[in-house]
Amino acid sequence: MKIYKCFALLLLVTLIITACAAPAKTTDVPVAEEPVGTVDSNAIVEQPSTEDAASVEKIQITTWHTLTDHHLEAYQKIIDDFNASQDKYEVVALQQPWAEYDAKLLQAVSTGTAPDFVGMFPSEAINFIEDGYLYDMAEFINDPEIGIPNFSENLLPGVLEGIKQWGLDKIYLIPTGMTGEVLFYNKTMLDELGLLPPTTWSEVESVSKAIYKKYGVPGFGTDSIIDTYQTLVMQAGSSYIDVDTKTMAIDRKIGIEKLNWFAKGVKEGYFRLVGEDHYFSNPFGSQAVGMYIGSSAGIDYVYAAIPAKGEAGYFEVGAVAVPQEGPVKYISNWSHGDVCLSKDKEHARGVYEFEKFYISTPVSVEWAKAFGSALVYKDAIADPEFVEFASSNIALQALTEGLQYVGFLPSIYGTDTVRTEIDKMVQSVALGVSDAETAFDAFIQASNAALQSGQ
Repeated sequence: MKIYKCFALLLLVTLIITACAAPAKTTDVPVAEEPVGTVDSNAIVEQPSTEDAASVEKIQITTWHTLTDHHLEAYQKIIDDFNASQDKYEVVALQQPWAEYDAKLLQAVSTGTAPDFVGMFPSEAINFIEDGYLYDMAEFINDPEIGIPNFSENLLPGVLEGIKQWGLDKIYLIPTGMTGEVLFYNKTMLDELGLLPPTTWSEVESVSKAIYKKYGVPGFGTDSIIDTYQTLVMQAGSSYIDVDTKTMAIDRKIGIEKLNWFAKGVKEGYFRLVGEDHYFSNPFGSQAVGMYIGSSAGIDYVYAAIPAKGEAGYFEVGAVAVPQEGPVKYISNWSHGDVCLSKDKEHARGVYEFEKFYISTPVSVEWAKAFGSALVYKDAIADPEFVEFASSNIALQALTEGLQYVGFLPSIYGTDTVRTEIDKMVQSVALGVSDAETAFDAFIQASNAALQSGQ
């Protein structure tokens, strides 16, 4: 079974990491966060026994997370408010170490000690679905008495496609929000050049060349060359993966053209790879690059990297939606949600009741304000309180403007390897290790093998 294979591999990796531990690097995306030592990192937290559950008035519903600081406080408040509204269910949130989270979850699932629900991306959920570990929540959502009216119609189209890909009558993941990519730019640089922030990829190229010519630094980079490459080929009208044949379906001409476009910029100096910086916020803050595409949730890291106003090196920063150019409007889908791991119907009902509360407009807006994330339900996106909040956050405002273009890429077994192969392909061509045709063909071959390995 795929989960057991993943568990064995993660266990081996964990042992290797433990033996060769190095200080962790700070990330730019405050989604998975390392907690402040409140949980024993060497133990799986035991779930309440049947006898314990029988001795309390409410049914305990457990969840794991890796939130810290003000994100933890905001999430716990949501849980406390839900618990106060209930006489049947009580949600208990257990904080887990970020560095060990994936391995611990796989171990808990394989030994039957998993929490009732956790957060996941659709690409992560696929393995759990194929091995039968996730509860289908459609029976609750579509129930005429306790269900959520217009659930599907209220979701952004790209997000809906993401959860419907496993069957039109099944809902294994309940979307709760999303972050996403935006283009951060040095407004001071662009003002001095008399240029507007780019809205197309052709403009990204021309503005980058102007920045490189005047300031001698690359004009553009991207935190995730994987997502940027996917965006380029999808906007150009290419397919991505053929789910029926489990093979790559990227148009070869488009794939090679976009690969060469980015690699040419890197070779000529007006684009750059992120390299050992891992994220562009620090190079951007030191004006070593003029623009970059990164997570909207990383805005605080951007501000932290820029010198204070009045100090040497200070500049104004702006943000716009990911550029669009081609027959298809598309941005990467970074939506996430919660899945139910419990097989017990009563516990699954408890998970559902919490999720229904969690994604309600007032609660989801409060969470978006605390976490700096975007919303995925149309009613909440149009809520005046969220609109006002988004207007005060340049990254979230830019992301919200592009939400209508959120796309969909299939999540089947092997898609994680496809992403790895995209990164390998782009870097090899950009660094001059391989030509585009050879690298693209190798990428397709390796990706097809990964997609078909789950059959």
